[in-house]
Amino acid sequence: GEITLLDQIQLLGAEWPGAQFVTMAGEITLWAWLHPSMKAPSSFVFDSKAYPFKIKEQMTVVDLMDEMEQVYEEASGDTLELQINVLWNTKDPKKALNPTEKVSQHFADGESFGVYGEILPSAAARPTKQEEDKIPVTILTGFLGAGKTTMLNYILQEQKEKKIAIIENEFGEVPIDDSLLKQEKFSLAEKIVVMDNGCMCCTIRGDLLGGLQEIIDTIKGGTSIDQVMIETTGMADPVPIVRTFMSSPEVTQDLRLDAVITVADCKNLPKRLDDTVEEGKVNEAYQQVAFADKIILNKLDLVGSEEAIKVKDRIRDINKYAKIVPAVKGRVKMTELCNIRAHDICNFVNEDIEKDAEEAPELAHGEHGGGGHGGHEGHGGHEHGGHDENCTEDHGHGGHGGH
Repeated sequence: GEITLLDQIQLLGAEWPGAQFVTMAGEITLWAWLHPSMKAPSSFVFDSKAYPFKIKEQMTVVDLMDEMEQVYEEASGDTLELQINVLWNTKDPKKALNPTEKVSQHFADGESFGVYGEILPSAAARPTKQEEDKIPVTILTGFLGAGKTTMLNYILQEQKEKKIAIIENEFGEVPIDDSLLKQEKFSLAEKIVVMDNGCMCCTIRGDLLGGLQEIIDTIKGGTSIDQVMIETTGMADPVPIVRTFMSSPEVTQDLRLDAVITVADCKNLPKRLDDTVEEGKVNEAYQQVAFADKIILNKLDLVGSEEAIKVKDRIRDINKYAKIVPAVKGRVKMTELCNIRAHDICNFVNEDIEKDAEEAPELAHGEHGGGGHGGHEGHGGHEHGGHDENCTEDHGHGGHGGH
């Protein structure tokens, strides 16, 4: 029958024919066993027999994890980094060990510990790009029918200012023109199509990091791209998407999160905001507005000026600082969509936040008085940042607390 992961662990790791080493009183010797599915991004092979682990009585499992990671990195000549997710005794592969417990509770002298995790180029070996040298990524969100896909079709077909790589992960009401996707005039990869204006489109279903990596590989292959845009599903809270991006060093070493832009349907947004939400769920329209760095107030041609002003005020109640940009059929200047640098802490010193919160004159109260609502203070937990004050952010290993 088919050999399972458990079978592999039992067959390959239950016994380790290492040489016998002298141990001190209260000390045991253990041997590492790396799961065979873990592949190093180079030809390096870790020789476990060359590295006995001397375990003192007070050592915890997380101490062993840390030591194993350090030994692996040194053995690779500081070119690779091991990030352990799970550690177990190879004699009992069903039981993942608690990082806070003592190693001596689970091992006898001479036994082997299995490890599973990720092998990455070490932080020292990875080429470090300055934030301004990375390709900016915009997350474009908004409910189905708000006009996101119409805007993207404009970017792909008509505008000539920027070369944009678009990752589309939904079937919208107006899907990106299938005839464009079938042209394949300059096929760079299986799922990437390049348009006449230099823009690219990549359709994915769920594997966001895979889509981003495909774009990175295409760029490294020599294609010039100014910006990446991720079109989210029609009903999507942007926060998990931002979190996924910011916690993935394999993409953040080449890409930087530029902004979350929400396309809001001027006619239907109030109804979306008033939707009844199940207990324990969030109102995603509210989340999309609250966590936006910029809001495209679309379909202005379908409402009167008074209604548009009310919608603008409703938005400002939720999000005090995001700039509100009016639009019809999703057509806005490309400068409103690109290089916003909303998540670049190094750029904040140069930004006038109050000015960024401006709206177009046609959405202002004017003679109607008012001047906008104070709204909520900030974005309600918006995850701006992820950079330290020197913008040399490392999205890598964050400790073993969740093992």
